[in-house]
Amino acid sequence: MKPLHIEYRPETFEEFIGNDSLVRNIKGVLNRTQTFLFHGMRGCGKTTLARLIAKELQIDKMDVYEIDAADKTSVDDARQLKATAFLSPLAGKKKIYIIDECHRLSGNAMDSLLKIFEEPPKFCYFILCTTEPEKVSATIKSRCKSYEVKPIDDENALRLIDWICTEEKIVMSSKIKQIIVDECNGIPREIVIAVDMLRAITDVAEAEALITNKTNPKVIDLCRALLKKEKWKIIADILKELNEDPESIRYAVLGYMSSVLLNGDNKQAPFVISSFSESFIYSKKAGLVLACYQSVI
Repeated sequence: MKPLHIEYRPETFEEFIGNDSLVRNIKGVLNRTQTFLFHGMRGCGKTTLARLIAKELQIDKMDVYEIDAADKTSVDDARQLKATAFLSPLAGKKKIYIIDECHRLSGNAMDSLLKIFEEPPKFCYFILCTTEPEKVSATIKSRCKSYEVKPIDDENALRLIDWICTEEKIVMSSKIKQIIVDECNGIPREIVIAVDMLRAITDVAEAEALITNKTNPKVIDLCRALLKKEKWKIIADILKELNEDPESIRYAVLGYMSSVLLNGDNKQAPFVISSFSESFIYSKKAGLVLACYQSVI
């Protein structure tokens, strides 16, 4: 089974949620623009839009080339790209190059590509994607149709969550949905990953602790064990598998217990908070073990 953020990658422009005016604009210029620059935060859909353009133009998969500029930064790489760009498509009438993280190209590599970006072969399209547009040279930008792909608003975030929950038959409370909206800041990929992570969670406090602290699942297991006052052997086994910094675990446990208390009455959570109130900077793993032991004995 694929992760949801891969399974639910939009296959058409109609499935692309948010950035409506941007999508309309792109569709309107496809017949007269061959070089695009998409910029914006990671996870907002830049590469997805590039792939949708390839589909809209009916470009065969054999003629779609995705290049990670982080691995192809030199002027020699740029020259090789130019040389292959002039070759006819393998399977259709058009070809497309999607250059991810294009700001990683060296200055000389960018200069080498100026001419082909300005006058690409009639069958060739270029789409540049970047999270750092300020590092892309002005001369490159001037040769591209530039678009900012923005995070989606809360309404579209809920629409995305509801769509996936419906398709996957996930029962999720409105409170947990709102936690996802609040914590993911409109980043579609993060929203879908959060739905995947919380799909089996019904407890609001647990959901908030998981998503807010990006907590290691083993730390969550520890928190649950402490709340249930499990047998020491169970807790000790969990501790043996935890290799994170004890102080970061302490903060995660405190955050989890705070969420539990804020969302309901729990008699064990205050004892855990009290046991974890002192820093583990000096006591390290021994301090963590002692705090756990004091919480349940």
